[in-house]
Amino acid sequence: MSNFQETPQNIIFNEDCISGMARHLPDQSVDLVITDPPFGIEFQAKRGNYNRVGSRVLVGYNEVKGSDYLEFTRAWLTQVKRVLKPTGSLYIFSGWNYLKDLLIALDDLDMTLVNHLVWKYQFGVVTTRKYVTSHYHVLLSA
Repeated sequence: MSNFQETPQNIIFNEDCISGMARHLPDQSVDLVITDPPFGIEFQAKRGNYNRVGSRVLVGYNEVKGSDYLEFTRAWLTQVKRVLKPTGSLYIFSGWNYLKDLLIALDDLDMTLVNHLVWKYQFGVVTTRKYVTSHYHVLLSA
């Protein structure tokens, strides 16, 4: 167990998830993690093809380079594994682009993939040159 006095409750930490978990959360203290990590697709939140109103996009969004995605994923999953209780669950929302890296990282960390769901939705990127991606992968791990 780490040198934490008490597990924080009802607090939102707006900081880097990797260093934030290391700093604030004791080992095996979390029942549920739900995460929607960056997709590594050079997302530009204010571009018109994402059908977003620029004023509603939070300042500070940082994308992960595709070449760094597996390393980034291993780093945050290592912290999730540390803080998750043995009876805890992890839900990861993912696009298809770097889904393989998520699966590799889960396997590398000996985390059990319990289920893989596909969530189909009716909105997506406006495009005329490729198929519209209108689904997310939802991984359940324990």
